[in-house]
Amino acid sequence: MKRGIITMLALGLTSCAMTSAVMDTGDGTYMISAHAAPIRGGAAGANDVAYKAATEFCAARGAHAVVLTAADRDVYQGSFGGSGGSFGGGIFAAGNTDLHFRCEPN
Repeated sequence: MKRGIITMLALGLTSCAMTSAVMDTGDGTYMISAHAAPIRGGAAGANDVAYKAATEFCAARGAHAVVLTAADRDVYQGSFGGSGGSFGGGIFAAGNTDLHFRCEPN
């Protein structure tokens, strides 16, 4: 029983952040979008996830990622419960980001 709960918790935490596929925006530049739940750091977590994906994308091509722009924003989500966080409710900030980058040779 304990093992099942731990497994479900681990799966839940890892699914709280995601990225889009890398998009070719022309002229050797790329864009990736990411979303992270409040538990994964909101906008800061989304930036981290996007940068890691960009780094992996460039590394597969024998290069390293150079960030051109990062546009992040918080997305506020409410949960059921009492106001102001009492009784388990509250408002939490998830985050989205669009990361534009290029790959430069190592």
